[in-house]
Amino acid sequence: MLRVLRDMAGRRDPVPDDVLAAARASIAWRDPDAALAKLTADSARERLVAVRGGGSPRLLSFFGGSLTIDVQATTREGAVEVVGAVSPAVPAKVVLESPTGNLEADVDDEGRFRFQGVAAGSVRLRCEPTEGAPVHTEWVLL
Repeated sequence: MLRVLRDMAGRRDPVPDDVLAAARASIAWRDPDAALAKLTADSARERLVAVRGGGSPRLLSFFGGSLTIDVQATTREGAVEVVGAVSPAVPAKVVLESPTGNLEADVDDEGRFRFQGVAAGSVRLRCEPTEGAPVHTEWVLL
């Protein structure tokens, strides 16, 4: 009976492909040793105007483990530019994860990193210090 109902629901109202991809990706990217960096500030929550497509930067701050990750996301011409900083500045690699793929950037001596041409949608950052445990941010929608 459950199989019949599942098949019926799947034909009438199938789960969108991007939702399935995000669900599969979130399970595949689990790392039990990583600290979760929680979103502590988001400028989109403080605005009463639309934040998509206006070119106005969105500021996000995450804190987890011993790191703070600050991010500025700006939408330009259908893509998102992500500029960020890890504090304290430590030698690390930052990976921007999304259902469409990963992008990598090295943290410079001042803790900064940058990604260009990021597709709008769900993303999270994974900071991998050369010493110490990795830190993953929460998933956010850019």
